[in-house]
Amino acid sequence: MRLSTLYMYKQSSEAMTKRMSQSNEAYLRMSAGKTLLKASDDPTAATDAVKHQDALAKLEMYSNVRSRTRSALEFQDHILNGVGNLMTTTLKEKMVAAGSDAYSDDDRRALGKEIEGIRENLLDLANSRDASGRYIFSGFDTDTPAFDENGVYQGGDEARRQTVADGTEMQTGHLGDEIFNDIFVLLDNAVTELSRDPINYDDMRAALEAASKGIDVGIDRLGKAQAELGTNMQQLDALDLTGDVLINDTIVKVQDAIGADTSMLVTLVSESQMSELAFNASMYVYKNMQKMNLFNM
Repeated sequence: MRLSTLYMYKQSSEAMTKRMSQSNEAYLRMSAGKTLLKASDDPTAATDAVKHQDALAKLEMYSNVRSRTRSALEFQDHILNGVGNLMTTTLKEKMVAAGSDAYSDDDRRALGKEIEGIRENLLDLANSRDASGRYIFSGFDTDTPAFDENGVYQGGDEARRQTVADGTEMQTGHLGDEIFNDIFVLLDNAVTELSRDPINYDDMRAALEAASKGIDVGIDRLGKAQAELGTNMQQLDALDLTGDVLINDTIVKVQDAIGADTSMLVTLVSESQMSELAFNASMYVYKNMQKMNLFNM
């Protein structure tokens, strides 16, 4: 039985259209950089892709949280270093000098003014705010200064905490009254006694001794707070190392699910080349069919 040229023409046209569709699909996948363009392409792979993408988003979220937490801890450490310098060097030195018999009352009153200035500097540090304007030593009451002008703690009673990894939470701040205790009141008493005219030496020495003990307690608490900050930053570093590995592994899983890995891209290139060859062949046949007599039966 002879095939009509009309039938052959139709078959050639359909073949060309099919090859064109295959070629376009191959190029679409290459342009997207993945073989999975819609869920119907591979329902199982699509489900896996969604699952891994959700896991990746969660891992990246925690990575960003750790970055912000590290910045907050480093800022606190910077502030506490400043507090430590004032307490361990400048303030202790002034306290010793004020209690020395080598100083006159006028000298002591001058020292009282200097101690008062140091006290104000300490208060400013205790009421430090982060880049967002939140008071860092007020716990969760971040809109409230940790201390009032009299040095009385007025912040919250719960230190801030943050979840930095799945199932891992850490303290990200310290309460002002845990570090500065009653140092401001003790310094105020010392300044008051050093400013009297005449000075009552017994009261002065008692106030200086109390302030000195308060400074020692403050230095001890300060050291513990900074040690905790250091430990937390080390934990963040460890979590980042683990998190980076998990992120990279999950990215690979996502790429495998959507067909975006290197081997699949090589396959896409090969498929596109084959599709282009098939399309060109179909086009050649189609053009030649057009030259035939459509009425040849």
